[in-house]
Amino acid sequence: MAKLRIMSMELAAPGSRKDEVLDYLQRKGVVELTQPEVTESLSYKDFSPENSECIRKLNVINMAHDILSKLCPVKKPLTAMLEPRKDMSAAEFSLMAEKFGATYNRCEEIVSVNKKKAELSAEIIRKKALIEELRPWTGIDIPLKSGSTKNVAYILGSFRKQFSQEDILTALAKEFPDNQCIETEITSSDENGTCAVIFALKDDIEKIEAVLRSMGFVRAPECSDNTPLREIELLEKAVDDAKKQQEECDEKIRSEKDLHSDIEFAKDYVSICKDKYQAMEKIPESERIFFIKGYIAKRDAEKVKAYLEKNCDAAVSYSDPDENEDVPVILSNNFFSAPLEGITGMYSLPGKFDPDPTGIMAFFYYFFFGMMLSDAGYGLLMVLATGGVLLFKKNLEKKMKNMCLMYFFCGLSTVFWGAMYGSWFGDMINVIRTEFLGLEEVRLYIWMEPVNSLMELMVYCFIFGLVHLFVGVGVKAVSDWRNGDKFGAFCDSVPTYLTILGIAPIFFGLFTEVPPVLSKIGTPVLIVGLILVVLTAGRHSKSLFGKLGGGLYEVYNLIGGYLGDVLSYARLLALGLSTGVIAEVMNMLGVLPSNKILKLIMFIGVAIVGHIANFAINVIGAYVHTNRLQYVEFFGKFYEGGGRAFVPFEAKTNYYKFKEEN
Repeated sequence: MAKLRIMSMELAAPGSRKDEVLDYLQRKGVVELTQPEVTESLSYKDFSPENSECIRKLNVINMAHDILSKLCPVKKPLTAMLEPRKDMSAAEFSLMAEKFGATYNRCEEIVSVNKKKAELSAEIIRKKALIEELRPWTGIDIPLKSGSTKNVAYILGSFRKQFSQEDILTALAKEFPDNQCIETEITSSDENGTCAVIFALKDDIEKIEAVLRSMGFVRAPECSDNTPLREIELLEKAVDDAKKQQEECDEKIRSEKDLHSDIEFAKDYVSICKDKYQAMEKIPESERIFFIKGYIAKRDAEKVKAYLEKNCDAAVSYSDPDENEDVPVILSNNFFSAPLEGITGMYSLPGKFDPDPTGIMAFFYYFFFGMMLSDAGYGLLMVLATGGVLLFKKNLEKKMKNMCLMYFFCGLSTVFWGAMYGSWFGDMINVIRTEFLGLEEVRLYIWMEPVNSLMELMVYCFIFGLVHLFVGVGVKAVSDWRNGDKFGAFCDSVPTYLTILGIAPIFFGLFTEVPPVLSKIGTPVLIVGLILVVLTAGRHSKSLFGKLGGGLYEVYNLIGGYLGDVLSYARLLALGLSTGVIAEVMNMLGVLPSNKILKLIMFIGVAIVGHIANFAINVIGAYVHTNRLQYVEFFGKFYEGGGRAFVPFEAKTNYYKFKEEN
């Protein structure tokens, strides 16, 4: 439950050592760079051309990787997502970086070959389309291009409608009644159109074509001096040649199948270079020195300083940030609560005066998640799956490790609550005993059965919720006390506790019988609490009327707000009940057949499919609603948020990572 102390860092070093300093800081990934104000002796350089070149190269490498992966896919096991990035020392990085130029050239060649393949594909499509256009003309033995002799000319074309030879001649006769030198030959005709050749005197051919166009006539493609049949043969041969060239392109790309690992390094290498150029734009320099300013966690400060001063001739100094600085936030928690730092970050990181809520939230988060999922069988599956990953994959990445730890603890809580409620894949144990073994049912629950104790369990859910809310109020009081506002810590906590505890017997009396002694004690406690609320809630107002009005308004707001907040915890009952009931329904459906063998087969099938679906749906529901209880009810009592995440200058890689340096 802590935020790391952040220090301001200033560094000055000779310009000749800039690459060494930046390479070290990027490998360590513990410094967030800021852009300091410059003096006349220092200035910023523009590295946008280098940055653009990195982006261009990265695009080429990514394209090559995609092309190679399609033709030569690398088979990966289902557990590949659990595998961490490969470790790499600074020396190994330098050796691999020497191969980058050759790797990039091979990537460019892959992209170039693939571009040629794409061009061939487009050419094949064009030629095939032309072949289809020419097929109706295969019945004629004249060149495709419209031609002529000294006196006679001909044109080839098609109509959009079906015409006979007589139809065409009749239409032409209306325009040229005295012309007897017109002949037509139909090469094909169906409901899709008509292809024809028209012969006429050379001087009349343009006028005749104008008449034909009014009938929907379109000239045939004049693509060659060959006959249609010969042209189709040539086009088909060209298509075959293009396909062979495509196969050659594929073979050439497949010959680079050993390039996968080099491409992965190249992607990481260019990403590192790109980030480095972007960092350089924040670093002012003169002819001889450069200057770096940023933030670093105090725990890392001395190691970084010792290395840079010893190996890079750098001068490093640290100081506490000014109050008005936008200092980033780094959370640091133990293995139990660290997995939930991401949950806190999804809402908002703690502000300057906020405590880190992750540690105190962790217990309630796991507790409520288990109550909502509440099936020991499902919890056991979560524990075995995540525990197995944690046990056999020792070098998991931090994010994956935290996710597994979170669901491991959620699984343990689910096993606990499932045992309390007697839900082991619903009532599967008793179904197997009665339906297949002929034995009597046994008691499965340790505490209570939700279906038979709805009101009692609801009261417990409200009690757990009230404790959750009170802890939030307590965190706010402790935080105010530590920040020097001791009177405010008292006024914002003690009156609230007294008022809510005083009214609690009345509220719980709506659902269950409350011991008379609690009701008797509750009344004076409520009166004291209300008086304190009226006297203290409006303390920030300057006028007496404002103070009194603020206090009375806070009474209404306090009682109404807490009533709504406590009722929200009914979801603990609702989701827990739905998980168990749906599981029992699945078990019931599985034993509907009367035949023992058929019943067993159906029971196994329905159990597998039904419980997987029930598990998936309710895990999502438990996750969403547990988050809601933290964000809305719990954080609303003390947490402001608004902190900015620490964004270090680091090597953002996907395949390789730098080893820890001693």
